[in-house]
Amino acid sequence: MSGRSAARVAAGLGALLGLAGCAALPWPSGFERGSSVFAAGELLDLRGSVHVHTRVSHDSHGGPGELIDAAHDAGIAFIALSEHPYRAQLDPANGVIEGVLLIPGWEVKSAGASILALGVEQRGQLPHDPVRLVGEIHQRGGLAFVAHLESSELSDPERYAAAAPDGIEIVNLHAAALEVGVRLALGELFLPAAWAMRPLLAAPTANLGRFASLPSVRALVGGVDAHAKFRVLGPLGGKLDRYRDVFRLVTTHVLARERSTAGVLDALRVGRSYVAFEGIAPVSHFGVSRTAEGYAVTAPDVARLELVCAGATAASQVAAEAVLRPPADAERCHVEAWQGDRLWVITSPLPDGGGAPGVLL
Repeated sequence: MSGRSAARVAAGLGALLGLAGCAALPWPSGFERGSSVFAAGELLDLRGSVHVHTRVSHDSHGGPGELIDAAHDAGIAFIALSEHPYRAQLDPANGVIEGVLLIPGWEVKSAGASILALGVEQRGQLPHDPVRLVGEIHQRGGLAFVAHLESSELSDPERYAAAAPDGIEIVNLHAAALEVGVRLALGELFLPAAWAMRPLLAAPTANLGRFASLPSVRALVGGVDAHAKFRVLGPLGGKLDRYRDVFRLVTTHVLARERSTAGVLDALRVGRSYVAFEGIAPVSHFGVSRTAEGYAVTAPDVARLELVCAGATAASQVAAEAVLRPPADAERCHVEAWQGDRLWVITSPLPDGGGAPGVLL
């Protein structure tokens, strides 16, 4: 090889290593986050991150300091942990640490995928059969959410009804990353996280269809499925799934009466929650109230607001505030907000049958 050719090869390798090093740089994570708590009348709109793993799980390296710092950066008020019980030597974190509420929980293999046992402290004696597992979670005062809906046997309406969980994970970022594949990895190498991770924010079309067919879903959560473990540069660093980046992509908001584990679980139990794709734009609050005319919706910015009933759009308006009128026979309704072709916010199912005027979300 000539001296000139060797120099070109060396320059090329140097450039590749330099670009790869971009993954280790502290790129800005995106939009500034406001307060993690927004007052909505007598309720608190708490921004949270659901389905989070730490080093309690066998396949995660995330530590509590990194977790709390990321929560502060992203304006997260609560984190619902879902540790893998296999080979776990510790129990999940629990309580308030530096102003961030940590809710214990486990991710248990079941029905071809997994079920999140939120609010459950001890991992012992959690069965894999979905009916027994949901019953045991409820017995311990926790809530059961179907994770990885795209591969779960509980996406079948009859099996879902038999297991009777509390709700579903409408999106899972780990599953979304597998769909995006190489494009995500290359973006993470060369782009700031806020740009590189935008492919993960595609609307979960298939899961929306599954959601429309399921009976008695009380609440939705968005699963970040964060592990803080993937390193493009091996032991040198360059994490691809840093908490501080992932927490800003998808959040689960609850309207709770108090900022506590009981308050968050109670809100989810009755469906006072919505999922926000905040990597598209921040969401400080999102409100739905029942009025004599229909559902009054308030968003933090102009969007295409849709009332969806039984999987079909029943009413739609482009605005930051609108009253969406349901048809007389409306059932299984929820509200969505879209920014162009991107789903921005999706609420849990609203109570059927109208009911008296008042705040729903």
